[in-house]
Amino acid sequence: MKKPILSKKATKFKRNISPVREIMNFANPDFLKGIGLDQNGLISFAGGWVNHGAPAELQKAYVDIVSNNDFFHKSGAYSPTLGMNEMKNAIIKLEEHLYNTQDIDPSEIAVGHSSTQLANDLLQVLLDPEDSILLLDPSYCNYPTQIFSGLSDINLLRFPVLNIDTWEYEAENKIQEFAQYILDKKPKVVLLIVPDNPTSKILSNDFILSTLNAVREIGSYLVIDFAYKELVFGNTLPEYFSWKPMDNYITLHSNSKWNRSLGRRLGWIKAPDFVVEGIESISNTSILCPDTLHQMAFSEYVNNAIGNNTLKEYVNATRNKYKAAAKKTTDAIKKHLNLPYLTPEGGLYTCVKVNRNSAMFVEDVLKSTGVLFVPGWGFGRTVTEAVRISFGPLVNNLDKIEEGFMKVGEYLNDKNNSHDKRLYNKEIT
Repeated sequence: MKKPILSKKATKFKRNISPVREIMNFANPDFLKGIGLDQNGLISFAGGWVNHGAPAELQKAYVDIVSNNDFFHKSGAYSPTLGMNEMKNAIIKLEEHLYNTQDIDPSEIAVGHSSTQLANDLLQVLLDPEDSILLLDPSYCNYPTQIFSGLSDINLLRFPVLNIDTWEYEAENKIQEFAQYILDKKPKVVLLIVPDNPTSKILSNDFILSTLNAVREIGSYLVIDFAYKELVFGNTLPEYFSWKPMDNYITLHSNSKWNRSLGRRLGWIKAPDFVVEGIESISNTSILCPDTLHQMAFSEYVNNAIGNNTLKEYVNATRNKYKAAAKKTTDAIKKHLNLPYLTPEGGLYTCVKVNRNSAMFVEDVLKSTGVLFVPGWGFGRTVTEAVRISFGPLVNNLDKIEEGFMKVGEYLNDKNNSHDKRLYNKEIT
């Protein structure tokens, strides 16, 4: 009998390890056991997830639905492919309440299973074979994999904004250079993340406006992934946080991070109506429809939280929680590691320059200390000798942040001292 085989694409991706898969391997209990580590003693800065509590009112919304026979029956019905009207209207209220965004029409919103699924569908709507998509370097490690797994013959362009010598994020100094790069290379899509993953930096209004003008000139799209939009540490938000969809301007959103619904998968796109129409035909085949229960609960929560003035209070408290965790993280890096790092402006991350192969560094530190980081190589060439550090999972346990970096600092100091002693003894000999 002849054994059946997988597709060439599946075989290729199975062989090519991703940074996410590499971290999953490092955190696997069997791997930890094999290197003599207890999983319960692991201190992980690897998870790209939040750990604050979801709003009590959101939990109540689920209780209201499942305890009511009629509501629960409704939650088991198909939703429209692009989402329920109640959900779209709740999104419009949310954007106006938090960001003073005006005049969004329900026809400019597509609701989906998640921002990940919607990103896949959106790129299929916007890109043809041999088109180009432009990302910054560094940028979210999952996007190149999504692009190459879901699309054929797409050219991936990268534009560096991190100075590997000074370890400074230089997007603001490269506004005109980036715009000219767009005009020269003519990518069909420019995909940016705000706040960024892995740097947690926020692109300025001037940067985004210049980019939008450039894509308008060549008839392309600017797409911003706003997964961490509600986790901004500063008191003043850039103007583009309030923009509505435009012909060349599309935004991706998620409920995953800000209200701790990572597993309650739900996302939405704000886009011009002709793009939304294109997404509908793709979503019909990818998910059929978004989850009805999650839409009902989210809509009830948003309407009630805006009505009783608790939404902003919750969002602001959440921001402050991660701002405190970010400061604890960078203070601990400075105190114990004395390595170059980026100061987070939002989100969950910072990047630390370790000056050696990031995958080897991560494995070495894990085996020696029980502390886990994410190797930077998957996020772009500028961070191949850096690690991404996430303070999201430890937001409720700041002492663990201190403990983790103290362990790593002690190990690195001992290692450096041993190396210096070996060099000294060799010179004496």
